[in-house]
Amino acid sequence: MSLFDYRRAVRLQEALSRRVLEEAASFPGLDPSRVRLVAGVDAAYGGGVQAGCAVLVDYASSTQLAYTCHVREPPIPYVPGLLAFREAPVYIKALRKLPENPDIILVDGHGLTHPRALGIATHIGLVLGKPTIGVAKNPLYGEEKTVNGRRLITAHGVTAGEILEPVKGVKLYVSIGYLIRLEDAVTVVKHLMKPGLKLPLPLHLADKYSKNTARQGYIASKKK
Repeated sequence: MSLFDYRRAVRLQEALSRRVLEEAASFPGLDPSRVRLVAGVDAAYGGGVQAGCAVLVDYASSTQLAYTCHVREPPIPYVPGLLAFREAPVYIKALRKLPENPDIILVDGHGLTHPRALGIATHIGLVLGKPTIGVAKNPLYGEEKTVNGRRLITAHGVTAGEILEPVKGVKLYVSIGYLIRLEDAVTVVKHLMKPGLKLPLPLHLADKYSKNTARQGYIASKKK
């Protein structure tokens, strides 16, 4: 495991977030009829390995088309606020193994609702130049307020996220990642929510595959 420079990582986030916040007001609107492919990425751990999986879904029919996993040793320990440096590389590797490029990527984590406005969803969007949406199960940063019945999250002077409750008692924190407006991010997430699921379909599947892959790594480590 390589040495990790915490201060350098924070400085990088601060520099990149300034660019993203300047661009946020001009992120393009989304035409749902032009969205064909959506990917979801998630990671799990077991047996000393990190399993990052990407699932490709047809947006119109919510049909799984492909999935890939990339397994590696975690590059750094978990550091609060710097999850992207731990998990973005394995997500990008998995995404690049998919047979086609997605139009939008859903990421297990936050986007602009991050202390430095550069959560893992934003980080991945910047690296790949793709629209990304953060979908997290817990809050991280920002002020919640209710406007016309919507539970919005304001962060860094931007309406950056919205809290959804797809299943009673289950909250999802949807946030702008990169190159997408909040209203469009919420539309995409809602469209991909299916009965009985606590996550939008691509993330539900990525969560399942990553856990299964990590479990195999754990079993293999026990047999050594």
